[in-house]
Amino acid sequence: MVLWHRCRCGALIPQGISLCGRCAATYTGQGSRHMEYNRTRRNQKAAAFYVCSDWRKAREATMRLYDGMDIYAYYIQHRIMTADMVHHVVELEEDWTRRLDIRNLLPLSNGSHGIVSALYEKDEATKKATQQLLLGLMASHWKDAGGIEKVLAGLD
Repeated sequence: MVLWHRCRCGALIPQGISLCGRCAATYTGQGSRHMEYNRTRRNQKAAAFYVCSDWRKAREATMRLYDGMDIYAYYIQHRIMTADMVHHVVELEEDWTRRLDIRNLLPLSNGSHGIVSALYEKDEATKKATQQLLLGLMASHWKDAGGIEKVLAGLD
């Protein structure tokens, strides 16, 4: 059985491949689009954070904790999808101190991240409601295991 995930353009591709043929021909390097975004649009403090080893470790731990599954797609869309990224529920601009807090990190696919980002940008009330929804999904996910605190304590 082959596992599938979505390329950055939305095409379904086998799990072991990072880009579809069209995107591979378009992008010179796997991270080039992100590097360009970091250089020209992203806050420089955040850009530096996203390439530091602490972030890479937190991202990896979050992906492992949720088995690389998109939690939003699983609970809201009732679909099992592979996560492509780790999302900060409370964004860096809102609370820099939570940037490495595993209780604030949620794995999402590119599609789910697009949905969540659109909800965040709609208005402040929708953003707060979406953040509460995401935190609730995380709590639901760990309820049977005794809560995320118990799960995290078991990892030490």
